[in-house]
Amino acid sequence: MNALLFSLVAFRRLFWSSLVLVVAVSLTACGDQKSEAQVTGLPDFSALVAANNASVVNVSAIVPLAAMPDTSNQGRNDSELNQFFRQFFGFNGPAPGGSTPQEPTPPVEPESSSGSGFVLSQDGEIVTNEHVIDGASQIYVRLADGRELKAKVLGSDKAGDIALLKIDAKGLKPVKIGNSDQVKPGQWAVAIGSPFGFDHSVTAGVVSAKGRSLPGDDNQRYVPYLQSDVAINPGSSGGPLFNVKGEVIGINAQILTESGTYNGLSFSIPINYALQVVEQLKQHGTVDRGFLGVQIQSLNREMAQAMGLDRAKGALVTGFVSGSPAEQSALQPGDIIIAANGHPITESADLPQTIGVLPPGSDVRLEVLTKGKTHNISIKLAALPQHAPRQVQSMKSHDLIVEDFGLLLTDDGGTIRVKAVEPNSPAARSGLAAQDILLTLNQRALNSLDAAQNAFESARKDRPNAVLMRRGDQQHYIALSLQAD
Repeated sequence: MNALLFSLVAFRRLFWSSLVLVVAVSLTACGDQKSEAQVTGLPDFSALVAANNASVVNVSAIVPLAAMPDTSNQGRNDSELNQFFRQFFGFNGPAPGGSTPQEPTPPVEPESSSGSGFVLSQDGEIVTNEHVIDGASQIYVRLADGRELKAKVLGSDKAGDIALLKIDAKGLKPVKIGNSDQVKPGQWAVAIGSPFGFDHSVTAGVVSAKGRSLPGDDNQRYVPYLQSDVAINPGSSGGPLFNVKGEVIGINAQILTESGTYNGLSFSIPINYALQVVEQLKQHGTVDRGFLGVQIQSLNREMAQAMGLDRAKGALVTGFVSGSPAEQSALQPGDIIIAANGHPITESADLPQTIGVLPPGSDVRLEVLTKGKTHNISIKLAALPQHAPRQVQSMKSHDLIVEDFGLLLTDDGGTIRVKAVEPNSPAARSGLAAQDILLTLNQRALNSLDAAQNAFESARKDRPNAVLMRRGDQQHYIALSLQAD
């Protein structure tokens, strides 16, 4: 009996040991199926920096000082004036009673700004940002070996923020050029430059995105910026952005900040775009860009609904520059451009970036949505005017109260103008204000009060309505909805 009991205990122990072993093996097998690490180790950029330091330069621009500030008492009290004089001239301002100390006025010295650049050719071609040398009477380039040489400007492009300089030097080491089209978000990037005058400072980070446009950046709306978190600061402008192969993929140009210094967002001009500009600067000293002359805006969720789209996409046409190719084409306000020469237009900023690289006289094929139907329009581009006019095309007394939307409209010589907006009304929520001009409602022209009344009576109650309006010399669409978000 004891022997039988011992055998049963031994069997149970063997069973549970086997079961534990099977479970352990199963768990080990599951563990073996875990994904391999997608990032291994940390990069060492020392070899890259050593190989490229000699190709990075400091650029100093001597800018003539503008006229001295007006020190007459225009809204300043005496203490403010005295502080101004003490700070800038080292002596007190007007003494009590109005007399002024007869101190000699120090000579006005020109201002000096500093940036970065890099060597493009062995015989002294240097690339930097246009804003680094803008307005300069003299430009100097300081090389890695300490030499400081005077530079001349071969050409500059304000819209692209590129300047091509030339120094009298031989045997320089040019950078290696990469392909910015192949850059992917998440890849490492390295900047070398002169932030705050500290030459050959090195910072590193990752590429965040491609094809960025900067908010409110009208001068450089043609640049499809690379965004990264590589730290750049004043003085870094014009310096190179490298990939891990030591190839230049961008020119460091902008930061988005409220403090004036690095705040985690850096923007670089893609090298492929920059070299197109440089090539034109070499040949002509200037850059010619294609000009379409269309006024556009991006669509948000409400505007997409108002236009009958399932999602926000494309560039919404709101008007045209007078006499432009777009004005003379089949495009109409309310059309949505969704592609240009096969390149998708996801938002309005994509269109000028696509058009801006095309030369004047070239044809652009636009894929356009008109009232939900897709068709193509071909337009021959003109040359971008040096100062593009901002006039927009308009559409071809009684008052009208639109009670549902909180609007009082008036006929101003065939133009429907907002006379008043009721506070907290749907019109107020949409952003409409007195003196705004209403051009269309859901693609229906508002060229009389009768037309406006009919259009508003037919306005949608269950989803937003698309209103084309003009404020000043700018036309854009708003979504007018009876339903608050």
